[in-house]
Amino acid sequence: MDASSFELTLEQQFQMRLMEKSAEQMNREQMQELLLQTAKLLMVKDNVIRDLIRSCPL
Repeated sequence: MDASSFELTLEQQFQMRLMEKSAEQMNREQMQELLLQTAKLLMVKDNVIRDLIRSCPL
């Protein structure tokens, strides 16, 4: 696997910058809620990937 495949694309870098700007305007409670939602979405993504791998015939 190429190490560059782990880098963010230009579009993803732009999205990160927008997120940074939004985060600067959030209070502590909003930031905690966003963190929890992000963690949940990452777990759901892991579950989807795991299910796809299991259902993929090799």
